[in-house]
Amino acid sequence: MPAAGCRFTVCVMTRRLILPAVLLLGLAGCSSSTSDDTSAPEETAAQSPEVAVCEGFYEGTGTPLAERAENAREALTAGEVEAGASYSEVNALEQRITELGSDAPTDLATLLEEINAPFTEAVAAVNEASAAEVPEGEEPQFPDLSTIDVSGSEAAQAEFETACADAGYGA
Repeated sequence: MPAAGCRFTVCVMTRRLILPAVLLLGLAGCSSSTSDDTSAPEETAAQSPEVAVCEGFYEGTGTPLAERAENAREALTAGEVEAGASYSEVNALEQRITELGSDAPTDLATLLEEINAPFTEAVAAVNEASAAEVPEGEEPQFPDLSTIDVSGSEAAQAEFETACADAGYGA
């Protein structure tokens, strides 16, 4: 009989443990579906390719690309981009925007290409000047980049901002 009593005790104890476990699972299921329902639109928006590209342009480590692009356009217009650090910044910016645009949806990629146009033109001009033949012992002359038109880039950045807002970025 003791064996039967042990089985009964084990059975009663098991039932006592199973019932709270089932209730906890039920509550966990209810609470997680409730929180998923309220956060699902935010998660979907955060995972969209458009928002990811916008985040890449307006956020990130260090100075955001958007701010760097504004500063580089101002420097180009003012004739402040010369060999050295100022040109290195334009070159690095051009590469980063190109990289971001390669993974962007078509409409945003087109705008990024327009934003990047003066920087791409500056890099091409410097590369061309570097490849030019110069007399032995002389350095290639750094091109005058102040003649590069940046107005299309400014307009494209304004359109990009609108497109990002329409995609749900910053909402």
